[in-house]
Amino acid sequence: VMWKDVCVGDLIKLYDRDWIPADVCLLTSSAEDGSAFIDTMDLDGETNLKRRSSPKCTTGMALEESGALAEGELKCVGPNGDLYSFDGALNMNGGQNTKWAVGIVVYTGQESKVMLNSRSGGSKQSALEAIVNKAILAIFMVQLCMAIVSSVLAGMWASANCPGHSYLACSSNGPAFGFLTFWTYIILLNSLIPASLIVTMEIVKVAHASYIDWDHELCKSYDKKENKWRRGEAHTSALNEGLGQIDYIFSDKTGTLTENRMVLMKVTVDSDAYGAESGEKMAVSEAESGKLQMAPCGSGAPDEQKAALTAWSSGWVFNRMLAVCQTVLIEVDEETQEISYNADSPDEVALVLGGKAFGCEFTGRKNGDVSQVDFYPSGKPGEGKCVKEEWRVLNQVAFSSKRKRMTVIVQRVVPPPDNPDEVQIWMKGADNVIMDRVEKVKVDASTKKQLANYDRHLEYYSMDGLRTLCFAQKTEREVKFETLASEVEDGGFGLVGCTAVEDKLQANVPETIVRLARANIKLWVLTGDKQETAIEIGRSTNLLTPSMKLHVLNSTSEDDVNAKLAECLQEAAGMSEDDKQGLVVDGATLNFILEGDPSGKLILKEAADKFVELATQCRSVVVCRSSPLQKALIVLLVKKFVPGCRALGVGDGANDVPMIRAANIGIGIAGLEGMQAARAADYAIQEFQDLDRLLLHHGRLSYFRVSNMCTYFFYKSWSFTLPQWLFGFYCGYSGISFYESLYVPSFNMFFTSMPVFARAVLDQDLDLTKAGPLLPELYHVAIEDKLFNTKVLCADLFLSFLHAGLCFWAPQYTFSADDMDLWQMSLATYSLVVFVSTARIAVHTRAWSIPIVLAYAASIGVYFMWQFAYDAMGSLVIRGVAPELNGQNIKFSFLCVLVVGLVVVSEIFMRFFLDNMKPSNVDVVRSAKAEDIAAEGQTRSDAASAAQIG
Repeated sequence: VMWKDVCVGDLIKLYDRDWIPADVCLLTSSAEDGSAFIDTMDLDGETNLKRRSSPKCTTGMALEESGALAEGELKCVGPNGDLYSFDGALNMNGGQNTKWAVGIVVYTGQESKVMLNSRSGGSKQSALEAIVNKAILAIFMVQLCMAIVSSVLAGMWASANCPGHSYLACSSNGPAFGFLTFWTYIILLNSLIPASLIVTMEIVKVAHASYIDWDHELCKSYDKKENKWRRGEAHTSALNEGLGQIDYIFSDKTGTLTENRMVLMKVTVDSDAYGAESGEKMAVSEAESGKLQMAPCGSGAPDEQKAALTAWSSGWVFNRMLAVCQTVLIEVDEETQEISYNADSPDEVALVLGGKAFGCEFTGRKNGDVSQVDFYPSGKPGEGKCVKEEWRVLNQVAFSSKRKRMTVIVQRVVPPPDNPDEVQIWMKGADNVIMDRVEKVKVDASTKKQLANYDRHLEYYSMDGLRTLCFAQKTEREVKFETLASEVEDGGFGLVGCTAVEDKLQANVPETIVRLARANIKLWVLTGDKQETAIEIGRSTNLLTPSMKLHVLNSTSEDDVNAKLAECLQEAAGMSEDDKQGLVVDGATLNFILEGDPSGKLILKEAADKFVELATQCRSVVVCRSSPLQKALIVLLVKKFVPGCRALGVGDGANDVPMIRAANIGIGIAGLEGMQAARAADYAIQEFQDLDRLLLHHGRLSYFRVSNMCTYFFYKSWSFTLPQWLFGFYCGYSGISFYESLYVPSFNMFFTSMPVFARAVLDQDLDLTKAGPLLPELYHVAIEDKLFNTKVLCADLFLSFLHAGLCFWAPQYTFSADDMDLWQMSLATYSLVVFVSTARIAVHTRAWSIPIVLAYAASIGVYFMWQFAYDAMGSLVIRGVAPELNGQNIKFSFLCVLVVGLVVVSEIFMRFFLDNMKPSNVDVVRSAKAEDIAAEGQTRSDAASAAQIG
């Protein structure tokens, strides 16, 4: 069956590893419980298998011989782009048992969820390319002005000269002649706009992107599944030079700054803290500095404490919540029969392993909805008595970044419960979400004290940089199996315990952040963690330093936000530019500053401009408790209020995709949360530290090369075209071409293309092996647009006018009319333009190599071969011109040496003057010795690290 023939309402049978051709509602499968596992990697980038269950009323139904199921009706909502939910009602009239998997088609074609989510991320353009487009528009306006000047002068000349010179065949009607001349010069001067620039730029950018793909320093890990090394990947070549102009980085935390390899470190049950690995009870105290600290309290042996933990009322529930309230899949090694866990989130695996460490091991699922648990009262898995337990999951609502919690309705099956009518409602999630649903009013003094201890422990865990989750439960009677967990999670829960999970920093994250700060790049970290955790991570990564003035925004109303912002701005106004400032703001406060409509459009509130004013004065900003939508809105806010902002978004998970797409350049890290961020991004890297190499090396070098290529293109195009315009003053503005027809396109295609391409691909402004990695300050040149801006472009165009005039008038004043005819004069000017253009790019080349020398030499060689070849088979008008000019006219050879020498000397003098009188960071480094560069780089690095650490 062809996919195009699948219609809504069709029943389709899918086999193992089949592609799913449409949005399908699972009705039954070969499994006893009617469930199936699907791979959604091509939909959302996640590599973990996802379990899907069939409705109870269709589980086990069989296909009839006619290919139909028992009669039924499916009613559902219309096509929509929500990937994570489906609302519908299924009414069936009967069926038989079978093992085949059957599904009913719900949405097809353009109405399927994957197509509704396949929206374009919008076109992205680098800042340099935007300047090029504006320059081309400006040059077109100049071209119009030059054509108008020529047309006006042509009309005046025709009115004065045509009546007395009938052989000219020109109209004495000046305005009519001028109007025709205008369009003639529009065509003649079309080479002012370098059309080949766009083509050459794209080819050069592809080469620069290949450098990223080939860079072994961006290669970090080996993928056994794909049997290849994972390395940096450029998904686009259009933004390479943009990597060298970034001034704001918006980064996720989990999986981006950290490894996303979770380890359960501590738990709190009944307001007592325990070490997760040893089971040893911990005591929380306050140090002299006022900071909380935790240490073993020494009451009893750890094994006895762990065993006691499993026997307590709250501990009994807590352990089972770790083992049952989860979506973990079990994989059994066929050879060793060892059990391993796989989940959508590393947190899930860490918690299940934590439950196992406390003697409550999750061993599998029966019929899809019954979790099997091995409980060891000793607290040690595999030792002592083992109690087999089975818990039926009646319903559940999975964790999402929006809900920030997971809820399940469960009932114990084995051993049979004392009260069969009772069900347990278990919920885990972010501490602020769970605490809002914990009963705090109708509780005794002991419970209030326990809640206070929980708050204290959560504060300590957060200050220690650990990720926290809270667990709560309540018991209900007469809850129907069909009751959704979301309908019973409003409140009335009792707090059972909390966990602290460690997510270690990736390698060299603090050092990378220091170097990015030295490059004058501001870093914003946007995370869903609580405030204390986010601040501690900021300090451990050198994002927030002890010497930094820290502004904290925690507000409960819009008026409060405005008041605090006014206070912070007043404090910032009294600080000098050298004083470093930081800002911490939570997601709840952001709701009073900005919000987004359903389409993701930014909606600003009264405090938005004050917030941006404060945030842009800060070196670092940390946003905690932020949602995926808020991450994207923050990027849009900064882009809107900061003129010329070049934002880079970097993340590793599906929840970071909105932020990545909102930024000017998106970087995806291929981590444990799947590949969606890496696939949605413009560039993919393996670790956060790769940003150093990607921006400070590839980005800066690409900006240097592309900038010089663009300025040279405009220079040589004007140098070539201006003699054509000047010739009009000597030919009565007749519109005759000064150059022979095939020489015009050959200038950019053959005679000057190889030098510019070779330099754009191979040249570098200094020895990067010695200086580039040591001095991030070199990045300032790119951020400040010093190599390609209006001033630089105007200077080059002015220089091209001078060189064009020199190439045009030098032959005229050197030779008389008897020495040269029109085509000899044309070829002389043309040759001088080729020689001068090639000599000038050679003077500005910094890193000479054999390919560059060959390209420059080949350019001149091809030009001479073209002259003689075209002279032999060209028109009779120019036949013999090239040999006579190049071979017989010694005077012209001396003229070429004189003109080229004059240009080269002037360029060298100008370069010497700028390098010594107005040197850039690159000029200073280039003139230094290698050992001085290394010493300076190490000194600055040590000083910056010391300043960051305090």
